[in-house]
Amino acid sequence: MKPQDNPHFTAYALGELSAEEAHALHETLASTPAAVHELEQIEAVTDALRQGAPIPQARLTHEQRHALLHPANLPRRIQPMLPRKPALRPRQAFWPVMGTLLKAAAAIAITGGAFLAGWSLSPVVKDAAQIVATPPKAKPTLEVAVKPQPVFEKAVPAPMVAAAPIKPEPQVKNEASAPVPPKLVVVPTPTPAPVVVATVKAPAVPATTPNLGFTMPAGRGVFASTTKQASDLFNLHPALIKPVPTKSQGQSFASPLPANTKPEAKPARASELYIHSWKAEVANCPWNAAHRLLRIVIQVPADQVAVLGSDTGFPLQVTFDAANVKQFRMLCERHLVAAELRSAGTHVLWYEFQPNGGEGARDRQIASITLSNARFTSQTVGPFDSSKLQVIDRGYSLQNAREDFVFETSVVGFGLLLRGADEVGSLNHDLVLNLAKQGKGADSSGERAKFIRVVQDAQHMAGL
Repeated sequence: MKPQDNPHFTAYALGELSAEEAHALHETLASTPAAVHELEQIEAVTDALRQGAPIPQARLTHEQRHALLHPANLPRRIQPMLPRKPALRPRQAFWPVMGTLLKAAAAIAITGGAFLAGWSLSPVVKDAAQIVATPPKAKPTLEVAVKPQPVFEKAVPAPMVAAAPIKPEPQVKNEASAPVPPKLVVVPTPTPAPVVVATVKAPAVPATTPNLGFTMPAGRGVFASTTKQASDLFNLHPALIKPVPTKSQGQSFASPLPANTKPEAKPARASELYIHSWKAEVANCPWNAAHRLLRIVIQVPADQVAVLGSDTGFPLQVTFDAANVKQFRMLCERHLVAAELRSAGTHVLWYEFQPNGGEGARDRQIASITLSNARFTSQTVGPFDSSKLQVIDRGYSLQNAREDFVFETSVVGFGLLLRGADEVGSLNHDLVLNLAKQGKGADSSGERAKFIRVVQDAQHMAGL
């Protein structure tokens, strides 16, 4: 059977396979490279669907499906009616003539009323003799008082008297008061005692450690109750996935700049962040059966101002549902650097939470993720809010999870052991090694094998 004809690939991408079927599919993927390529294409389609309109979880019953496919009462077809021409009414000559007469009568009435109002309200005009007899009112005169200015007299300078010269007194030389040069006293310096330095051999540490990119932000790692704090705010820095510049072969000399050349301006701060995709995966916690793990993966293209410019932070908010989650804590973050400008880098966040309710509950929303000032590189279509990512817990275990999820779980657990974190349950070096070996896979880069050797060396140094 060809990989594209196997229905288990789509069911595995949607997380609908059982533990036995998923284990069998893992063996097929390990032996068939074409199957891995086909699974990646199917997962790309499912990620696009999750990014687009939400997939309904409820399914139709047999009766509802039969009623939709074979309806009993079909709608009645109605024959459209032809439009009729409006009937013409005979014109009447009475109303047009009557309207003209009424307009003329209204104009005459308005003109006569205006004439009578102006005649009755005309002002009384005085006689010419009365106007002449009234003398004009005198204008008030302004008196300005001028103060006399003081007269200043010129001062006569006093006569100058020359002072008599002062004779210098003769100086008497005194040989006894001459300065005596100081005598130099030589003090022998004590010889220092020999210092003996004891060298202590440190335990052997592997020379090369894998660079997996896992870090822990300061002030994190403590459980928070959703009744007091339901949201966790985290600043996402896209500059962490900036590709490493390629080293040029040989020496390169910079040419001098002309005199009128201005220095290059600093890159502006980015106001928007473009992302390729984001998704959330949930599985059981291996060191605590009552808890579950949440992984948030965000792919960010490298060729944008937010990555190549200044280190701008974009707030990412994870809000847990208090009805389904009792408490949560952030475990670590991880950033994978982009290989080149045309590729994409990855930001990963890990959370551990305790479900609120009985075990085995499936298909319930536990959280929603919001990334401020973020836009998708491909425009989404559909009547939904693409600025939020709904996190649905399907009730999967680590047996249904991917190999990279299982391996990263071992790395997260090893970080908890190194930090001496609280509430780690049954976490130890043996559990970390088992998870790392289970999720090692093909390991083309060899980083996973290096990590396994580091854990084994740490176990030997601890005497376990």
